[in-house]
Amino acid sequence: MTHPFLDGPWPRAFAHRGWHLGDLAEVENSLSAFRAAAAEGYRYVETDVHASSDGVAVVHHDATLQRTTDRAGEIASMPFAEVSRARIGGREPVASLDAALEEFPDLLFNIDVKADTAAGPVLRTLRRHNAWDRVCLASFDDRRLDLLRKVGGPGLLTSTGQRGVAALWAWSRLPFTPPRPLVSFLAAFQRASTRGRARG
Repeated sequence: MTHPFLDGPWPRAFAHRGWHLGDLAEVENSLSAFRAAAAEGYRYVETDVHASSDGVAVVHHDATLQRTTDRAGEIASMPFAEVSRARIGGREPVASLDAALEEFPDLLFNIDVKADTAAGPVLRTLRRHNAWDRVCLASFDDRRLDLLRKVGGPGLLTSTGQRGVAALWAWSRLPFTPPRPLVSFLAAFQRASTRGRARG
């Protein structure tokens, strides 16, 4: 069964951090960037999320504010009321994931969960908006992906982590297609090793 996030025609173009070209070059990961992507006809947008000190999922790529906003400091060390006073490109407030999901019910979000502290706030936000069908969670950290899958449950779609990418790369180099029993064995071995690391 195909997840609803993956329904629809090919190709699937993603607006990375929303639309941040031309007049919007300095407002990546902003509501304006997502509005512009939607206006250009994009169905999918990629974005990034951290969490504020009071547990709000914050749409922002970096762990700190200074590269893209008029303020400085670590997002994780500030309450959202303070984070939201920062202006992206000096003109637009940093947004919460709540605000993005609420304003764009027809967009499909690929969300890179950038920190362990953001896992809980992101999942709680998805539950509040019942947004499971229109979100895919991603991370470069396999352990974080395992946590998201475990807590999020079967309705959550996630990307492939570094282990999966490495396995796909290795299999693509084989001079033959791996037989189904070997694929099943490797998948079971990966699950077992993941559980072992979680207990250790």
